[in-house]
Amino acid sequence: MSKKMKKALALGCAMAIGTGAFSTSAANLTKNVKAVYNNIKVTYDGSFQTPQYEPFMIDGTVYVSLRDAGQMTNNNVGWDSSNKTVQISSKTPSTSVTEQELANKNLEIATLKNQLAAAEKKVAYYEQQEEDKKEEEAKKPDLSASGIKKMISLLEDDYEDKHNVEWSFGLTYDSKKEVLNLTVSYSSKVDKTDFNRISSTKLTTMLEDICEDIQKNLGTVEIAGTLEDDYQDETIGSFSYSTKGRFNYNTEISNASLKHMEEDILDLVELPAINSGLMTDVKVKIIDAEVELVDGVVIFNIFTDLPVAKKDSWNDFASNANRLEKRVLENFITDIIEDFKKEYGGSEYSGIISTATERMIVKYEDSELTLYSYR
Repeated sequence: MSKKMKKALALGCAMAIGTGAFSTSAANLTKNVKAVYNNIKVTYDGSFQTPQYEPFMIDGTVYVSLRDAGQMTNNNVGWDSSNKTVQISSKTPSTSVTEQELANKNLEIATLKNQLAAAEKKVAYYEQQEEDKKEEEAKKPDLSASGIKKMISLLEDDYEDKHNVEWSFGLTYDSKKEVLNLTVSYSSKVDKTDFNRISSTKLTTMLEDICEDIQKNLGTVEIAGTLEDDYQDETIGSFSYSTKGRFNYNTEISNASLKHMEEDILDLVELPAINSGLMTDVKVKIIDAEVELVDGVVIFNIFTDLPVAKKDSWNDFASNANRLEKRVLENFITDIIEDFKKEYGGSEYSGIISTATERMIVKYEDSELTLYSYR
């Protein structure tokens, strides 16, 4: 540093110090001091700063230019020569707050957040209520005359010739029971062969699909339906479809079907050969059949020409037949039942074999075969 600069700083410092040391109440005087320069460095918040005037030491105390210090700490520093006053002011307003003020603000923020969450929850609740209301309105069936008429047209477009059968549809609404009555019909005079080719699985699947389409278009409504043969004027089956989408189908056994069963039994001509004991080589012909529906159970009675002369032979067989020998008659009856289930539906069957005088000699019920004596 030049001698002139050292002298200037010495003079500048002398203006700010009192007797023996710097003093805020120093009088107007001039005093020589010894300033020591030793490449003193300055950092602010860990970063090195380059002051305009080099810092120095006087009697072990380091002095930095007040203007440099103000610039490094982002403060304004000025000199009021008339009042001989150094003026220091912040460039930015103070942002310091007390811990209590900060805690109060945090509490206020937390309270507002809770209030906002409660308000959002309430809004979500009312929005869900409104959404549920709209869904309920959408579920209400459109069962006006025009709505039902339009639905029938849709069914005809989609199912009229399903499985090569010409189907017809009828829809009526029972407002008291809140049930939609559906009729699905065909004519056996025209489509008997194609109808008989439809498996029970395909038939029930078609009916269930029809019910599902109705609810999609008309809304959630209970459906009660019948499957009918217009030509025979008989109900083939009944079905239901709940508001929750549960489908159930039941085959109806008509009087015409019972009559057909009797004819099918007569086509068998005779009982199978027993070939056991005294019944060996005895042929027993079928002379008549009677089928009736009792409390949902189909009971068929096969009348035979087993003569009184063979009474003892039969009784010997009935008393001594083993399981294998009984199976001949059991298989004969169960085959009839399985054929009837496939052809006419129904789930419960019982079979009886009788003599011409209506004396029961065989009974098959609840999957058990029983032989009776000829009396």
